[in-house]
Amino acid sequence: MSINKETYEPANRIDGKEFKKMLYSSLKLLKKNQSYIDSLNVFPVPDGDTGTNMYLTYKEAIEEVKNLNSDRVDEITSALAQGALMGARGNSGVILSQLLRGFSQANERVKNLNTKNLAAGIENASKIAYQGVLKPVEGTILTVSRKAGEEAQSSYEDGYDILGILENTYEAAEKALEKTPEQLPKLKEAGVVDAGGVGFVTILKAVYKELKGDLSFSHETELEVVETEEKEVSTEKLEYTYCTQTLIYTKEEVNNINIEKIREELQEYGDSIMVVGSGNIIKIHIHTNNPGEILEYALDFGDIGDISIDNMERQKEHKESAEVAKNLNENKTSETKVSEEKKLTKVDKDIGIISVAKGNGMKNIMKDLGVDIIISGGQSMNPSTNDFVEAIKQLDVDKIIILPNNKNIISAAKQSMHLTDKELAVIETKSIPEAISSLLVFNDQAELSDLKEAMEGETDYVKTAEITTAVKDSKLKGFKIKEGDIIGLLDGEIEVHGENYEDVVLKLFEKKLDDEDLITIYYGEDVTEEEAEDLKNQLKEKFNLDEIEIYNGGQPLYPYIISLE
Repeated sequence: MSINKETYEPANRIDGKEFKKMLYSSLKLLKKNQSYIDSLNVFPVPDGDTGTNMYLTYKEAIEEVKNLNSDRVDEITSALAQGALMGARGNSGVILSQLLRGFSQANERVKNLNTKNLAAGIENASKIAYQGVLKPVEGTILTVSRKAGEEAQSSYEDGYDILGILENTYEAAEKALEKTPEQLPKLKEAGVVDAGGVGFVTILKAVYKELKGDLSFSHETELEVVETEEKEVSTEKLEYTYCTQTLIYTKEEVNNINIEKIREELQEYGDSIMVVGSGNIIKIHIHTNNPGEILEYALDFGDIGDISIDNMERQKEHKESAEVAKNLNENKTSETKVSEEKKLTKVDKDIGIISVAKGNGMKNIMKDLGVDIIISGGQSMNPSTNDFVEAIKQLDVDKIIILPNNKNIISAAKQSMHLTDKELAVIETKSIPEAISSLLVFNDQAELSDLKEAMEGETDYVKTAEITTAVKDSKLKGFKIKEGDIIGLLDGEIEVHGENYEDVVLKLFEKKLDDEDLITIYYGEDVTEEEAEDLKNQLKEKFNLDEIEIYNGGQPLYPYIISLE
């Protein structure tokens, strides 16, 4: 402890204005360290990085504070917690939101921050964060926050003032952070400390340094605006008018039916064909001008049900009209916009579906399989809790299924369950192939709990292979990976690496292919259809595979996402 308590007047209370300055400075320091924190991620894949997710989460929290017309500490911490809750992105962002919620809980009915409330807030922050994690792992931000909380309480009991408590807490958190590689072997192998812990220490450092007067940041927050993607409206005439879907309840196992032959025979009726099956159910999706012929064809294989026929020309006209209305609306004053009700998305079923996806092809596949609202996101762009809340509000149904399709998005999706009166079920899908498999058994007449169990059960039969480019040098699982290497993952674990996409796919299949008999390749925006066809033929020839389908996913960052069933 470097402060000499005899040389300065103890500060045992700070007001809301000073507290806001501390918060604003912590956001700026977190932004400054964002890239460094991202670089500490152990996995070298393009993902929703820790520094980015913590910064975006904290930015939403500070925006709430900035919009607050009050200098009461309890109202400031409440706004901070609410903003972080709604803005939480990724696992690290959700944990940060819980830390801020815990701090807020300890400061209810507090006008100015005193030593008791400060220490209680830091300690309770850790307590609430631990409670929010199903299986807490030591050597992470949780450990660092716990050590900080213990030191804050101890310093208060020893009679330190606010500045002393903050300094001791910051130093204790730093020491805990330095020990994280000894608690998590993967950190030690990679030669890094925990990224989330660094984010937490950064915030502590900033609030302490600001109060001490060691930071030169302006106290005005400079909050960046995240631009949304521009959407193009097509005016071309559609070749096929009707999006036609049906389930076939076959009399025998799907494995005994030639799915590939069905796909080939359907080609004469239209395009955007998808035929997938599991158990004794086959799902057909096709864009056609003759829906009746498709249904008659399907009857040859068994009973049909869950029939859906949508006129895409009418949908397109409606979308174009909506786009014009949106553009006109953007010219209205913000006061007018606030007063208008958000238009609901109406669905003709009892249970709605929200899914996360990136890439036009992937989004179209999701829609074709019955998804009502798609949140744009995934790797490198994790949606916030508020993104899910807004999507939930838009669906005009009382029961909703959510498919996060990424392990780093599940926590934000689950957090939205506590922010709505609707009945929600989050299917813990970690990839698009898992989502597609789970959608095959969707039944909007089922009880939500039973449906969740059935859909999650389908994910057990799917393996997901992903091919991407390493974004950093890394040592992991005995691999020495260089930035720019092509890496192959199976269910999120790096298994092979090499110099080009095709070779890595072949190496992955050679190492991990078991008895999978249905393989689907989704090729990304950096791959041509010809390249995907060539890969398909190589796999068929080398591994004697019959059932391989390819679809244009259009996803960024991952040239190939492959489903193995």
